[in-house]
Amino acid sequence: MKRLKFLQIKAAKVYFILFCGAVAGTFSCNKDLLDKKPLDKLTDDAVFSDATFLQNYVYNVYNGMRPIWAPGTGGFEALTDVAVSQPETHERSAGIRQYIEGNISPDNVTDLTNIWNEEYGYIRKANVFFERIANSTFDPAVLDPMKGEMHFLRAWMYFELIKTFGGVPIITKSYKLDDGNFDVPRNTYDECAKFILGECDLAAGLLKAGTPVAGKISKAAALALKARVLLYMASPQNNPSNDRAKWLAAEAATKAVIDLGFSLHPTHDDLFTRPLKGSEIILGRSSTTGTRVPGWGFNYDYWPCGFDAQQRLMPTQTFVNMFQLTNGQYPYLADGVTVNPAAGYDPQQPNKNRDPRYYTSIIYPGAGPFTINDGSKSTVRTYEYWEDANPNANNAPPYTNPNKTDPKNGQTLFDFGRDSKSYWIKGLTPFHWRVQTGYTFRKYLDFTGPRASFEHDYKQAVVFLRIAEFYLNYAEIQIALGNEAVAREYINKIRKRPSVNMPDITSTGAELVRDYRNERAIELHLEDHRFFDLLRWKAAPGNIDIPIRGLTGVTMDWTGAQAGDLAGKLTYTYGVIQAAEVRKPWKGDHYYLLPIPRDEIKRSHDAIKQNPGY
Repeated sequence: MKRLKFLQIKAAKVYFILFCGAVAGTFSCNKDLLDKKPLDKLTDDAVFSDATFLQNYVYNVYNGMRPIWAPGTGGFEALTDVAVSQPETHERSAGIRQYIEGNISPDNVTDLTNIWNEEYGYIRKANVFFERIANSTFDPAVLDPMKGEMHFLRAWMYFELIKTFGGVPIITKSYKLDDGNFDVPRNTYDECAKFILGECDLAAGLLKAGTPVAGKISKAAALALKARVLLYMASPQNNPSNDRAKWLAAEAATKAVIDLGFSLHPTHDDLFTRPLKGSEIILGRSSTTGTRVPGWGFNYDYWPCGFDAQQRLMPTQTFVNMFQLTNGQYPYLADGVTVNPAAGYDPQQPNKNRDPRYYTSIIYPGAGPFTINDGSKSTVRTYEYWEDANPNANNAPPYTNPNKTDPKNGQTLFDFGRDSKSYWIKGLTPFHWRVQTGYTFRKYLDFTGPRASFEHDYKQAVVFLRIAEFYLNYAEIQIALGNEAVAREYINKIRKRPSVNMPDITSTGAELVRDYRNERAIELHLEDHRFFDLLRWKAAPGNIDIPIRGLTGVTMDWTGAQAGDLAGKLTYTYGVIQAAEVRKPWKGDHYYLLPIPRDEIKRSHDAIKQNPGY
C-alpha cells in the first residue's frame, strides 16, 4: 500500500509523555493531575476529552519549533560566513561538510537536517488535533486559545519547510489506513505561503490581544510570524520580478507588529541568559535548572573547550570584523584584509574600542575574567587562547608558572593557555576538541550557572521572535521601497539601545545595504537568520563560499608579568585557517534550496518532484 514516511500511521492510542514544563519556566505541574492518571500512556479519547490533557498535547507540538542551532548542534550558522563548526560536530552531522564542500545531495541531505520528517510529524499531530476537536463540547473560552496555538504551530512548521525546500505538499488531514492513495504532490511556494498566512490569520483571531504570557504563543506571535513570511515572499529569491505590492504587504504587516508596543530591552548582554522577561521578546522558550528543554544544551555545547566543555561553534574572523569601532568605522576594508585607514584600528590591539555588542558576542584571547562554577567551587580565569612567546622556555611538563593554576587539576601552567591548539592536540587528533579560529561565541553563555554539563543548563532563553528583528525587517523593506531615511531611522533604533549607543548610520545606496546587512548579522547572530537571509537575498557567493579566516597565531609574552597576573602581552597573526572542511565555490542557484530526501520521493511514487539541479 502506498504511503509517505511523514504520514505516520498510528494505532488507536496516542502515546506521548506529558511534560508539565513543556514551555520551560512558564507552566508548572498540576499535582491533582499527577495523582489521577498514569502519564506515559493515554488513550486518544482521554486526551481529547480532558482540557488539561489536551493543553499538554498542544504543548508537545511546541517541540516542533526546533532548537535554533540545529542541525548537528553546529547550526545553520555554520554554513555561513559567520561561524565554523568544531570537527566533532562534523563527525556527528556530516551534512554540514557536504553542503560547505558542494556535495549535498538527495542521498545525504538528512545528514544535514531531518527537518522534512520532523516537521511533517508535528504537522500530523496538529491535523489530528483539528479533526478530534471538530465536534468538541469544550467551552470556546478554553478551546479557542488552543486552536489558535495549533494554527500558529502548523504555520511555523510549514514555514520551516518552505524556506528550506521551496514548495511542499500541503497536508491538512491525518491519513488513515483505509484512505487509499497517500501520494500527494508538491504545492508551489506561493500556494504554501498563502496557506501559512491564512493559518496566521486564524491564530491571531483566536488568541487574545495584550501582553503575552512568557513562553506561550500569542496573538502578537501570530502577527509577527505573518510579517516574517511576507518579508520572505518579497525577497529576491521568491520575488524575482521585484513586485512592489509584495513589499507593501510586508511593510503593512511589519508596521502592525511594531505598533503592538514591544520595545528594546535596555541591555544587550542578558537578553539571552535569563528567563523570558522584559518588553522585547514576542515569543521564546527558556531552560531553567530541573526543567531543561530536551536537546538544548547551551553551556555544554558552547562553553570554550578549556572550560571543560564542547565548544561546537566558533566565530570566523569575517564575523569578528563586522563589529565596528566605537567611532562607527569598520576595522577593515571590504576585502577583510586591509586595515581601514580611517578607523584608528590597531590589529595588535583588536579588542580595544569596539561596538559594545562585541564584548557580549565574542570571547577573544584574554577575554574575561569569567567566574566558572563547576558545581563544587568557583574559578576565575580568562579565555587562554595563546602559545608561549618563548618556544624554549616551558615546552615540556610540568609547564610551571607561579602566576597560573590549572583549575582542573591544580597544576601550575606557564607555556600556553588551556584554550589553545597546543594544549588540546597533545595525544589527540589535530582537530579534536579545540578551537579553530581563536574565538568562541559569548551569546547565550551563562558563567554564573552550573558547570558546563549536558544535564544542567541554566536560565537561557531561546528567542524565536523579538522586536529588534522587526525593526530590522522594517528597515530592509524601506530600503526596497526607496525610503532610505526611514530605513536609517530603524537601523539606528537598534544602535541606540542604551547598552550599545553606537553612532548613527548615515550611508546611502549600496553602502546602506551593506550597513544594514552587517547590522542584521551582528544583532541577530545565532538566532537562525543568517543562512536563510543569504538565501532569500540570493547573496551566497562571497559570503557562504569564502575561505575561513581566523587567528593563525597568538603568542603570550610573560616578560614583566607580576604574580597573580592573568595575562601578559599578546601578539596576533591573522589568516586563512586549516579547518575541518574546505569551502568550495558556490555551486549555483539550485543551492538556494536543499534537495528533498530521495526516500521521500520514492515513497510518493514520484508524485513529489525533486528540486532542480539535484
